[in-house]
Amino acid sequence: MNKNEVIAVTSRSFCKNMTLVEELKTRYAQVLLNDTGKTLAGNDLINFLSKADKAIIGIEDMSAEHLDQMPNLKVISKYGVGLNNIDLAYCKSHNIKLGFIPGVNKQSVAELALTLILISLRKIHTNHAEILQGEWSQVKGSELRNKKVGILGFGNIGQTLARLLSIFDCEINFFDQKIFTENELLDVCAANSLQLDSLKQKNLLDVLSESDIISIHLPLNDGTENIINAQAFEQLKKSVVIVNTARGGIVQEQDMAKFLLSHPDSFAAFDVFNDEPVQDKTLFNLDNFFGTSHRSSLTHEGINAMGMAAITGLDDNMEIT
Repeated sequence: MNKNEVIAVTSRSFCKNMTLVEELKTRYAQVLLNDTGKTLAGNDLINFLSKADKAIIGIEDMSAEHLDQMPNLKVISKYGVGLNNIDLAYCKSHNIKLGFIPGVNKQSVAELALTLILISLRKIHTNHAEILQGEWSQVKGSELRNKKVGILGFGNIGQTLARLLSIFDCEINFFDQKIFTENELLDVCAANSLQLDSLKQKNLLDVLSESDIISIHLPLNDGTENIINAQAFEQLKKSVVIVNTARGGIVQEQDMAKFLLSHPDSFAAFDVFNDEPVQDKTLFNLDNFFGTSHRSSLTHEGINAMGMAAITGLDDNMEIT
């Protein structure tokens, strides 16, 4: 057991998981847990991490401004996927190492994306409440079978979603900044039981304009922030389904609200938002919108996989290059 280093854990779901907490405490004697039940921000985050040698963090803002006030921090281990909340340039210049295993929650996130797609197509998001109110509505929906699905971002999660969609005989077009060679696509198909003729990489404009369903799995960075904006919405089918389980900020939410309001046959289902918790309920007041509270990775299996990866990353980490 390491008795010298102070380990701080900011993630709420990690701190509530006694299996992960006990595993961490078998390795380190000095463990600080965020027991506030809240996402730490500002001075609360700085104060909590100020004495930490190593930290397990989730969605907290690890900006240069914050990191500059955490002088002891030597390792950041990511609980979850996506590194947009960590200033990697600052970490590189200050020799703060990174613990990160991509794709650890791919199954959990891909399954929620599929769930949101099915909810959107069958238009069942309000049915439970309608029955409670005495309304026996029977709104017609659509099948997923044979639909054209556009996947934006074809990493671990996008590829896993493609595998889940394979039983529905969907035509899958994907956009990714990485250009896949034919051999790489063959490897993806082999790993995910896909047929090469049902999977094509296309440019963003073609994916947007051709898809019946769009599922977003992009990282949030300077190149993807607000990439789905008013101009992009002009390319979409009027009956499109848009699902986002990636990051808030990729879709311009005001532009999407206008699109949904103008096209009642369209539908959007989001798990992530620009501001969380959501304060502006404009989208939630629309009949053709359904939202969940950033819970795509919150399965027992997903939390355990992310947690063990984060614990491993405290010692098995890398210098940022």
